[in-house]
Amino acid sequence: MRITETVVHPAAPGRTFEMLCDPAYQELRCERSGATDQTVTVEADGEATVVTTRRHIPSDGVPDVARAFVGPQILLVETVRWGGADPDGEREGAMSIDLPGLPVSFTGGVHLRVGGEPGTTDHVVDGDLEANVPFLGRRIEEAVAPRISEIVRVEEQVAQEWLASH
Repeated sequence: MRITETVVHPAAPGRTFEMLCDPAYQELRCERSGATDQTVTVEADGEATVVTTRRHIPSDGVPDVARAFVGPQILLVETVRWGGADPDGEREGAMSIDLPGLPVSFTGGVHLRVGGEPGTTDHVVDGDLEANVPFLGRRIEEAVAPRISEIVRVEEQVAQEWLASH
């Protein structure tokens, strides 16, 4: 299932990137997405910057038929590997969301682009959600997709607050 979400940040791409690589921002984003605990790492890997969050989230919204496999919470591992900036500060990255122990994953790209309004950044997440479960895969994808979209929307709200106060 294809998922594309765009968040508009009220800052230029360079400042937006700095925010996205700040461990305190990532911890706040995880907390606001309903995480019961989280671990954040930000590492340089050559010219790339890798931001990884590991968080447990409640399994609310998982279809009843799959809940027996999941339990009351799910471990969600999100990794974004950012490339270098172009002259305008725009960046491309590879993004993955894994649910260890479950046959569900999201793989795609993440983009920071100069926004349509001066001083803004379009933060685009675009990728494929896959649930490799015979007969149930599509139902699981349909249940998980809104949760991924919700996480992106939470990011928009948290980012606006963060940028206003930092």
